[in-house]
Amino acid sequence: MHSPTPLNALRERLPRRPTHKDGIPILPGALPLVGHVPFNLGDSLAFMREGAAQVGPLFWMRSLGSQMQLVCMGEPGFELLKNRVTTSEFIREQAPDFIGDALLSRDGPSHRGLRSAMSGPFTPRGLTASGAAALSAEVIEASLARLPSGPFSLLGESQRLALDIIFRIMGIDRSELDAFNQHYRDFVLGAFPVKITVPYGPYWRSLRGRKWLDARFSQLIAAARGRSDMQGTLAALLAARDEEGRELTEADLIQNLRLVALAGHETSASVMAWAGIVLAQRPDLWRQLLEESQAPSALPQSPEELKRHPFAEALFREVLRLYPPLSATGRLLTEDVTLHGLPVPKGTMVTVPLGTYGYDPKLFPDPERLDPTRWMGRRQQPSPIETAPFGGGPHFCLGYHLAWMEIVQFLAGFAREVGRRGLRPRLVMGSAPPKLRYLPFGQPPKKTLIELVPA
Repeated sequence: MHSPTPLNALRERLPRRPTHKDGIPILPGALPLVGHVPFNLGDSLAFMREGAAQVGPLFWMRSLGSQMQLVCMGEPGFELLKNRVTTSEFIREQAPDFIGDALLSRDGPSHRGLRSAMSGPFTPRGLTASGAAALSAEVIEASLARLPSGPFSLLGESQRLALDIIFRIMGIDRSELDAFNQHYRDFVLGAFPVKITVPYGPYWRSLRGRKWLDARFSQLIAAARGRSDMQGTLAALLAARDEEGRELTEADLIQNLRLVALAGHETSASVMAWAGIVLAQRPDLWRQLLEESQAPSALPQSPEELKRHPFAEALFREVLRLYPPLSATGRLLTEDVTLHGLPVPKGTMVTVPLGTYGYDPKLFPDPERLDPTRWMGRRQQPSPIETAPFGGGPHFCLGYHLAWMEIVQFLAGFAREVGRRGLRPRLVMGSAPPKLRYLPFGQPPKKTLIELVPA
C-alpha cells in the first residue's frame, strides 16, 4: 500500500467531490486537473489495490481534466478480456503513434487471420522445429559469458539479450542491434498518457524513435521480398493473406513488426532482470537454482526438456506474479453489462488491472510472500487467470511460450555460468532499491546494480 507522502496528505485535505457516478463509486482523493494520474503513475498495482480496498472492486478513477475511467477488478474484469461484450479496436485511435492498426488493435476475422499467420513460430512445436529455441539458447549462453563481475545493470543486459533473441526468431539481421535497442528505449516512452511534443521530451523522443524504426523495418521488408529461403516471423508476415486473399500492406507489415519486436523483448527483459535481482537477495533460492541447473548437459530447447527445470520454471512464474511487466489493459464495452452487480452501459471504457490478479489472496495465499514452491508439484498447467500478466481471451500474448522458454533458459544459463566461475549474485551496497514502478513498464530501476562475488 502507499506509504505516507506529501502527495497523499494533500489528497486527504482536498474538498470532497461527488462520491458516485451512475451508481458506481468514484475513488476519492483526486487532484485538480490531473485527477488520480500522479498516484497511478509508478506504483500502479498498489494504487489499484488500495482503491479497491477503499470503495470496492468497481470504481471510477479520474484522469486528466474531467475525464474518468472505470476500473473493474476480480474475475468480472478478467472475463471482459474474452471480447464477447467488448472490443480492442479503440486502441488504434487512442494510441495511433504507439500501437496503430496492428494485431493488438484488431478484432474478429481481421485479427484471427493475422494472428494465425504470425503464430506458427511462437507455438511450443514451432519454437523447436524452427530452431528458435536453439537460437535463444545460443544467444543466452553467449550473452551470459560476457557478464562482468563488477557492478552492472541486469536490466540493460537483459534488454539487449531479449531483443537479440526476437530478431533471430524474426529472421532479421542483427547488424544494427545496438541502434534498434536505443531507438526502442525512446519509442516505449510513447506509452505515457501525456502527449506533449516538446523537443527532446518523452513524446518527441518516442516519435523520433518510431520514425527510425519504421524506416529500418521498411528497408528490411524490401530486402526480404522474393527470398524463398527466409524463415521466421518476417517471412510469415510477407506470406500472410487477409480474409479476401490480399497481401498485407507495407503499413500493416511495419506496424506488426514493430509491435512484435517490442512485445517480444521488452516484457521478457523485465522479468529476467527482476529474477536476477531476486536471486541476488535470496541466497536460498540461488542455491536451489544452482543445484537444479547442474544436472542437464545443455539449456532446455523443447517442452520435454523444460520439465527438467521445475524450479527455474516456478521461479519464473513467481517473479512474473509479483513483478508483472504490464499493470493494466483496457476494453470498450459493445453491450450493456452488469459488473459486480452494477449496470454499466455500452460505450464505457473499462480498465482491467492485469497485474493485480497475482496479488489476489483467493488465488495466491499470502500473496506478498515470494514462494516459488506454490507453482511446483502441480498436475495441471496454470489457469488462464493465473497467467493474467500475459492477458486473456483472443489477445492473449502471442509470445507466451517464447517467454516461458527463454526465461527458463536464462535462469538455468545464469546459474550455470555464474556457478562455473565460483561466484554468486549480490545486490551492490547502496544501489537503488528494487521497487516495482510502471514508467511505463514494470521494470526495475536501471540504477539497481548487482555484482558477482565469491560463492
